Amino acid sequence: MTAPMTEPRALRWGLGVVLGVLALQASRLALHKAFSIDEFQYAHAAWLMAHGQVPYRDFFEVHFPLVYQVLAPLFRMLGDDPRNVLALRAAMLVPLAGACVSVFLLNRREGRVAALLAPVLLLCTPGFLHFATEVRPDALTAALFLGALAALAVQPGSARSSFLAGALLVASAWGSQKALFFGGLVVAVLLADLLVRRVTPPSLIAAPRAFFLGIGTAVCAVAAYLTVTGSWSAWWQWCFVWASEHQRHYPGFSWREYLVPALGEQPAFFVLACVGFVSTFPRLLKHPRTPDLLLFVAVPATFGAFALQRAPFPYSLLPFLGVLAPFAARGVLAVSSVLRTPVLRTLGLAGLVGLFAVQAARVEALLDGGGNARQREVLARIAVLTGPEDVVYDNSGGYVSRPHAHFYFYTDAYLRGSLAGLLSTEMPRALVEQGCVLRVDDLRTSGLPLVLRQFLDAHYLPHDGDLYLWGQRYRVPRDSGVLEDRFLAVRSDRYFVQPASTLETGALFIDGQRITTPEFPLSRGEHQVRYEGRAEAFQLLWLPRDAKRWTPRPGAPATYSRLF
Repeated sequence: MTAPMTEPRALRWGLGVVLGVLALQASRLALHKAFSIDEFQYAHAAWLMAHGQVPYRDFFEVHFPLVYQVLAPLFRMLGDDPRNVLALRAAMLVPLAGACVSVFLLNRREGRVAALLAPVLLLCTPGFLHFATEVRPDALTAALFLGALAALAVQPGSARSSFLAGALLVASAWGSQKALFFGGLVVAVLLADLLVRRVTPPSLIAAPRAFFLGIGTAVCAVAAYLTVTGSWSAWWQWCFVWASEHQRHYPGFSWREYLVPALGEQPAFFVLACVGFVSTFPRLLKHPRTPDLLLFVAVPATFGAFALQRAPFPYSLLPFLGVLAPFAARGVLAVSSVLRTPVLRTLGLAGLVGLFAVQAARVEALLDGGGNARQREVLARIAVLTGPEDVVYDNSGGYVSRPHAHFYFYTDAYLRGSLAGLLSTEMPRALVEQGCVLRVDDLRTSGLPLVLRQFLDAHYLPHDGDLYLWGQRYRVPRDSGVLEDRFLAVRSDRYFVQPASTLETGALFIDGQRITTPEFPLSRGEHQVRYEGRAEAFQLLWLPRDAKRWTPRPGAPATYSRLF
């Protein structure tokens, strides 16, 4: 196919330079942008798989596990430091690079300029880059789906590209249930092409046998995993039966809630994509049996997978934005083709450069607020305060690489309502039985059942605004100066009294024995506490792994947990 515009070599080189700069910006974004709350949940699931646990069977999970399987080896190589979540972020640059290569290949028949423009526009799209650089199933799924479309668009096609397309379609589905919808529609079109065109060789799949062999190979790999891990039943129950129930009852919202802001944030991208989509349509009517048909079908398919969700969060737009990128590049060429004079072409080029600059600035704005510096400090503090064997609680897995206390290591809005009784009774019991010494405060803590929140407030005191360590506060009656109470030691370990001056202003007895030093060992279980003296208040606290006594800081601001 002839390129729709002349392609000056300088323009191609210029786009290549821009692409390189945007790739560096994406890398910087991945390493420094603040972590979204869900990323910790996914990172913890990957850490669990690195330690041999199986999703659905050993811990609560409703997402397909491919991203965890891909990232788990990093924890096996790097160890249990919570800060290794940053390595997972770096690893997500690989599927991002794959998505860029795929949209390049999808536009290759349009000419080199159109091919280069597609990844450039994709990396200039804040709505895409924001979530494509995060630890998310959607980011990997979008990249695999684009890869499948690119493999089907390779000209001339081969058995190898057909096999790869089939395998990537299954892999994208194993990455997220959402891909069953848009990937399934693409497969339906391919099957229809095979059935309708039985007389002539099919053109949408170069080698049908290799394509189905790719599908079969990937499906067998998934089946082997579920068989070896003995998780067929649990996988079906949580990812299909329970997920459908969850979809019906989740307190949802309209798809416009996040799509409209995305349109306002990057209007040029969507306008250009519409122009490219419309300009491609006449060619598709003349020659429908081309790879453009699949790309065309992918647009409503990926949008439908977003809009039909009960709660269409913005990360679900990733596949949709990905398939729009080739059309947006074609839209640029369509607009430039009507700019006949050198002056108009110069203005058009200046406008394109301005678009790149504006969008790049919006991407850079994602680093506002200090990026993930504070979050990395909290992760470093978790690594110092606890060991890899110490159980930690957070409703979103924010501890990343520490054991959790209960099967439901995270809950969403629907679960916190439907499992209120279980969370109120079983979770406190599990925290004590598992010897949970630290909890991380997050955005979802306030939504937990009141009984659980009361337990957390009574037994965990603020090390800072984000981390709470096991301990209990006491107020001594002013009239008598005598306190009779109890202290629950969550594990056999060392504890301390704070402030240490409590021992100088009175006498502290635990189980009838006077405490003479600020630090002391306690066996697991409940202990009798008696204090006689002038202190108004004191705390009994767990001594962290760094053996440093600490002072509770009530009222310190929480900064660790962020929604997006």
